Amino acid sequence: MRKIAIATAATVALCAGLAGCDKAPEATAPKPEALLDVAVITPVPLPTTANYPVAAATINGWIANADIAAMRNHAWQIWQAMAQPSGQSFNGQSLPIWETWAGTNDVFPPAPPAGAAAATTTTTVAQRVAAPRKLRVFQQPNQFHHGRGGITPTKFDTTVTSFNKFSPEAATFLDASHPGPGGASYRYSSTSDMQKLNTSWPAGTTPQNRGVQEFPVRGLELKPVFGLVHAKGLTVQPLWQGPSASTNAQNPEPQTWTTCVLVAPTGQGPVRPATPREIASIRDPGACKTFLWAPMSTFYSVKLSAAEAADYNTANSLTGADAAVAGDFAVLQAMHVNSKEIPFWTWQTFWWQPGADTPNGFPGSKQGQPASLTGPWTNYATCTAYDQTTTQGGSTMTVCFNPYLETSTGIPAGITSNCMSCHGVAVITAGNAPYPADYKKPIAFFSDPLYFTTSNTHADFSWALAGNSDPN
Repeated sequence: MRKIAIATAATVALCAGLAGCDKAPEATAPKPEALLDVAVITPVPLPTTANYPVAAATINGWIANADIAAMRNHAWQIWQAMAQPSGQSFNGQSLPIWETWAGTNDVFPPAPPAGAAAATTTTTVAQRVAAPRKLRVFQQPNQFHHGRGGITPTKFDTTVTSFNKFSPEAATFLDASHPGPGGASYRYSSTSDMQKLNTSWPAGTTPQNRGVQEFPVRGLELKPVFGLVHAKGLTVQPLWQGPSASTNAQNPEPQTWTTCVLVAPTGQGPVRPATPREIASIRDPGACKTFLWAPMSTFYSVKLSAAEAADYNTANSLTGADAAVAGDFAVLQAMHVNSKEIPFWTWQTFWWQPGADTPNGFPGSKQGQPASLTGPWTNYATCTAYDQTTTQGGSTMTVCFNPYLETSTGIPAGITSNCMSCHGVAVITAGNAPYPADYKKPIAFFSDPLYFTTSNTHADFSWALAGNSDPN
């Protein structure tokens, strides 16, 4: 009490000498949060455990026995390992391990603008990730326009924005020089080197032998997919409920889904039906007919800096009220995850599925999540495609696609596709690379004459390598 009295007396004495001291202080607008555009973030490899990397013989045994449960468990173990804290943060947010990895622009640096002076020295990926860098450079997903033989979608889906991430081992491999035809070395991160590689094979080299060196066992490639949630109000996010809950069952792109979630940037609680007042507050319901409510905590999310918001808007051609601004959130809608633990890679894909599980388990579900998985990572479903067919050597094709990606009009027969068949035809070529028109039968990797010829070089299942080798 004595201290309070002294402080009050001092305030009165001070006011006696100041005009207007009796007036209430003027309200000042809060300063905008200072968000960094770049930072030095060190890539962290996945820790070696009993669950990663798994011996190729073990995984191939799962495939031979059609042990779907074991494959799904492996997918969840990788997902959980990638989600572990890296010990680093960016703009006040703790980064999971996968967010620290090199991105597309780190591994495949863009060419300098026309007229700009070329760099006098070539940097390595190790040097680029040791310098301040953007963690996320948003762009349109490549599979919407594989270009060389792909189908141009009638309308780009503005709810889907992505980039690639590469484990430290994959990034180092892609950035290195590797032996090739003619005794020369070729740097896999160089478009010109890859085009030289493709034209340097000796006459008579079979399509089977026209291939890049294989990725290391610990190589992982990711394609995270992000949507936008504004920092104010409720933002509509589509929720996958199967092709029947779409206005286009043939190509059920996210903007055609009839079940939507109104995402609140703050608040807690489970997914629930939206109230009439909440529904009335949204500006454009689109195709939505059923409305749910959920807090943003059901996503893994990141706060956008000014540069990230600008990249997001450029990728999606967003303007006006739809545009992202600094302080808005990019939310993780989906992610492809490929690991080189076996020669033909393991394939798993994940997508946002809060609340009830995926209807009819199509194309996957949340079943089998480890009890130790926590936080927003439990709100994602998965499917796996470790083989093209449901039984080894069988004729029934595996169906595993990501609802946010393969439902596009730019992907033929996307909802009957599988990851392995798609990535297996990734080739380096100067011309058009055919894309699977359907997924009715397995592809004979490296020998099917439709995809593998004496004019191209197979890219070890990596569309990232093949796509960034395209000079167009």
